[in-house]
Order: sequence, then C-alpha cells, then structure tokens
Amino acid sequence: MAKLYVETTPPPDVNKNTEWFMYPGVWTTYILILFFSWLLVLSVFGCTPGTAWTIVNLVHFAITYQFFHWRKGTPFAEDQGIYNNLTWWEQIDNGKQLTRNRKFLIVVPVVLPTKYRSSLMVNNSKQVKYEQYVKARLMLVLNLNNL
Repeated sequence: MAKLYVETTPPPDVNKNTEWFMYPGVWTTYILILFFSWLLVLSVFGCTPGTAWTIVNLVHFAITYQFFHWRKGTPFAEDQGIYNNLTWWEQIDNGKQLTRNRKFLIVVPVVLPTKYRSSLMVNNSKQVKYEQYVKARLMLVLNLNNL
C-alpha cells in the first residue's frame, strides 16, 4: 500500500524571543554586563563598592522583574500570537522547569547581593568562637562566685 503522506520530524519550537539565550557565552556576557554596570556606577557616582553593588542589584531587580515577569508576548509577528499570554520567564526553554538556564537566572539574583569574602568569613567565625569562649569563661566565673 502506498503512503499518502510524508513522515518527517517536527521542527524544534524556535521562539525568537528566547532563542538568543541558548547560545554559548550568554551566561558569561550576562555576568560581564553586571560587572561593568557595577564599574560604571562606581565611577559615575563615586560611591563605595558596597553602595554601587546595591544600586546595581536594585536596577537589576527592576529590569528583570519588568522584562522577565511582567511583560507578555513577543515583539515578533511571525509567531502569530502563540506566546501572547506568556511572560518571557514562561517562554524560556519552552516552559520546562529547572533547566540549566532557569537555574542560572535564579542563582544570579541570589548571589548578587551576597558578600562573599573569605577574609570576612574567617574573621566572623573567629569572632563567634571568641564570643563563645568569653561567654563560657564568664559563666564559669559567675558559677565559681556563687559557690
């Protein structure tokens, strides 16, 4: 019997609004944009590095909230309104959850305001140990005085 139709594999769902995020080097570029934004804020406003990171973090929050979670649809007419009811966050990786791209975009805002300096961590842990030592000594002295 003759086949009346052609069997083909369907083309991948390519959303022009999110396909750029699949290219290699996008994560590095994203981090570099944040770093150079920090340098720009630091040099233009002449503030402390911590204040500059706070400003970059707040601007990053506002931009990502507006473009990732607020606006819906795509600026392209070729999709014929398929994505009109979806935000950019919902369009990433065709809506699949916990992909590498989504995990990256979740981790960046968490790490951005966190101050990771090993010298501070070591000093803080030494300070906590010292405070525990002082408390223990104080309790020992108070207990000896009560006898």
